[in-house]
Amino acid sequence: MTAERTAGPAARSARMLTLGRWVVVVAAVVVVTLVVGGYGMGWRWTGLSRAVTLWDWMQALLLPLALGMAPVLLLHRRRLRRRHHVILVSALAAFALLIVVGYLVPLVWTGFRAKTLWDWFGLTLLPLVVTATPIWVRADEVRREHLMVAALAVLVFAGFVVEGYTVPLGWTGFVGNTAWDWLKLLLLPVLLPTVVIPLLSSTMLRALVGDDQG
Repeated sequence: MTAERTAGPAARSARMLTLGRWVVVVAAVVVVTLVVGGYGMGWRWTGLSRAVTLWDWMQALLLPLALGMAPVLLLHRRRLRRRHHVILVSALAAFALLIVVGYLVPLVWTGFRAKTLWDWFGLTLLPLVVTATPIWVRADEVRREHLMVAALAVLVFAGFVVEGYTVPLGWTGFVGNTAWDWLKLLLLPVLLPTVVIPLLSSTMLRALVGDDQG
């Protein structure tokens, strides 16, 4: 009976993994077809042209990619090795370089030149929080020094925001945004790691314990 119980979830997990791989493959083929047809062959029905920049692609794909990566990182976080971290850091460094070049050259196809820091917050904040799900799940490992560093970071950021309004720093894009705009920007990214993910984690843990006891 125990073997049957363990085999059932394992089989379902394998089927879901296979299905997920096929979904990724099909989605990749569709995207590549649209890109080649829209940019290279001028298929107007795709809606893709030189007016659709890298920024537009990031708006469409960053959050779905983050939602797709979060479970994988959560399940395999203990299997990550040094080479994985090197690859991740290298990719982030390459992207940071692209951003700098996109502003300085500028590279029109990136669509970065007209974007302010506020725009980058709106684009990346929620995907970053979602991708960092493995960190929020390990809330029991948070120590006093971690909280102190987080509090210091919040204070520094608050000072920077005040400076962005009072100087003002035009490149931040803060001027013109009200407290309501900040609430819309920060509410979900703050609630996810502090309330939603810990609550879901504890609920799932209790459910697993209950299943084992049953």
